[in-house]
Amino acid sequence: MTKQRDFKALVRERMTKTGERYSAARAQLLTKHTDRTSSRQPGVLSGYDRFGGIQPGTSALVNALRHAGITFPITSSPYNEAIVNGLCGGPGFLYAVFEYTGWPPILSLAFQSRSMPDAYIEEGLERLGVRIAQHETTSKVAAKKALDLALSNGKAAICVVDIASLPWYGLPKEFVGGGPHVVTVAGRDGNSYWLDDRVSHAVAVDSDVLASARHAYRKARNRLTTIEEVDPRAEPHRAIATAIATTAKRYTEPAVPKSFWVNCGFSGLAKWRQMLTDRKDKKSWSVVFAEGARAHAGLQRTYESIECHAAPGAGRAFYAEFLESAASILSRPALASAASAYRTAAAEWSAMAAVVANAPDKALRTACNAADRRLEAGDDTDAAKDAVEPWGRRVELAKECRISKSDAAGIYAEMADALGRIIEAERTAVEALRT
Repeated sequence: MTKQRDFKALVRERMTKTGERYSAARAQLLTKHTDRTSSRQPGVLSGYDRFGGIQPGTSALVNALRHAGITFPITSSPYNEAIVNGLCGGPGFLYAVFEYTGWPPILSLAFQSRSMPDAYIEEGLERLGVRIAQHETTSKVAAKKALDLALSNGKAAICVVDIASLPWYGLPKEFVGGGPHVVTVAGRDGNSYWLDDRVSHAVAVDSDVLASARHAYRKARNRLTTIEEVDPRAEPHRAIATAIATTAKRYTEPAVPKSFWVNCGFSGLAKWRQMLTDRKDKKSWSVVFAEGARAHAGLQRTYESIECHAAPGAGRAFYAEFLESAASILSRPALASAASAYRTAAAEWSAMAAVVANAPDKALRTACNAADRRLEAGDDTDAAKDAVEPWGRRVELAKECRISKSDAAGIYAEMADALGRIIEAERTAVEALRT
């Protein structure tokens, strides 16, 4: 069995052979090494022997399902992360740029069918064919009692936390309260709790830090979910078909207020493509991300969003794995065609990220490499303490960026060309989903 301490070495070996960056090599190995286990820590729930996975949220959910003894009813085997991700809703798109006084422009890209991770996981829970117990409260004291009760009953607790409140993400205090993140609490040791948060080992977090993180995101404040049992009314074939139909629908009817639809799905992809090359619109990249530190802000965020925040290649190849299984389960050959189109899109997304990572600017290349290293360090318990890069260092790298307006325009044109191919591939995929 693949032990956690060997995993990083395996990823490095694959990178040498294939030329892949860390996130891509890591995802491929996690797909293949389904028998991996993690070293046991004191206080971790009995039987909770696997941590981490391909992307945040779905990895914590699939490991909680495994611990609860829930299997995929169609195969009677444990759920894999690709199936869980597909049932959560799979791919989508959102594009937005926020500008605040005293801050560089902030690019927001979301590549899942629900832009908020807590909503994404909630949809998956509705389709997984399980009965759950859910607890929410505005009280930190009551939230801690509910968490301790769940753990004392031997149940892993799926919790919504605020990502900027978790110290290992190294985000500034100004971001606190704005970003939901889904983890599983898998045990307690004294005044610390063990979290399952994408990386391949348990992460210790102080009780007060966890309490603050659970309390900070208002819309899902202190939400705790435990998996109780299989729902005998579950219809797994219908759940898969419904999930696929919803994924296709969200490209044209996203789950956001109508006033924001222009930023989502196919409309959002087209808008981003236009903003990359338009020289007149005041919101275009030639204005907002013109050069230097501003160009760095948009480009670094683009790379990190595509390759590091979730599954690499904007999660498109990851969803293709689900569709390939669904094609057989539902006897729908068109889904295999959709999977092929999504793999094409994934390659184009990664090609766009490579344009950024290989840009003619040392500071930007350093920032992209740092995003890879943060994920790599998280997979190594000995290096995990070094995974946090001070926010100030990220700001300094941006100031060191020397991308000129002409260099930026060239990069943006390449990105726009890639987006054109991506839109074509994903339209082909969605047509096949609807067949």
